Amino acid sequence: MADEGSIDLLNSNYRRGQLAELETEMLLQVFSGSITAVTGRINDGKEATVYCCLGHQDRYYAAKVYRDRRFRAFANESTYQDPNSVGDRRLAKAIRKRSKIGRRTSQRLWIEREWQALNRLYDAGASVPEPLDHAPDAILMELIGSDIEAAPMLAQLQLNPTDAQRAWRDILEDIEILLRCELIHGDLSAYNILYHQGRPRLIDLPQALDTDGQSWALFHRDITNIVGYFTQQGLEIDALDLAIRLWQKYA
Repeated sequence: MADEGSIDLLNSNYRRGQLAELETEMLLQVFSGSITAVTGRINDGKEATVYCCLGHQDRYYAAKVYRDRRFRAFANESTYQDPNSVGDRRLAKAIRKRSKIGRRTSQRLWIEREWQALNRLYDAGASVPEPLDHAPDAILMELIGSDIEAAPMLAQLQLNPTDAQRAWRDILEDIEILLRCELIHGDLSAYNILYHQGRPRLIDLPQALDTDGQSWALFHRDITNIVGYFTQQGLEIDALDLAIRLWQKYA
């Protein structure tokens, strides 16, 4: 007889399978002009699931589907989302009260924020996936990888000194592009950077924030996190000094 833990796991897997079917159907409907099939799941993140999609002319894409706010595990959401920024007092109140309408509005704000940040940064020359289309619950973008296989996260790799130095220069350039666009990543780490063909690519931008006085602490955390990875690769970088210099120069 199965124990309670095994039953919970089976139920969880069953629910996840049902959700994947619904999300697949949704993607095929909202992106029907771009994709012909959803071929598999690339990653289950804290707040979204990323699917591999087959498009016309055998081109592969990544489709990021945001989980309903009730099922997301994103911590400190209030740090990144200000209800007053909505511009509609009734919706702002609904978000604060976490009503059904408020949850739905909050969901769409996350998606719109990532869509806008991707477009802004891609146009500015940052190494982010090319944004292609978006819907109320999903974003379709360039797949960073080879055909159906996504590129590995930087955190999974041990780089040789030459590659580490080159990757660090590329990431530093992207951080400066972010600041010139008056943005910070908000959750930057080696887990939110893919490494493909010798080049780091920044991903996961729903937490992107404007560079105002409230975002310094998150920017410092971004720098500390990514410097921590490159310190392990043998580079010597003073995270606090770098963060202060960049903030004074751009923000």
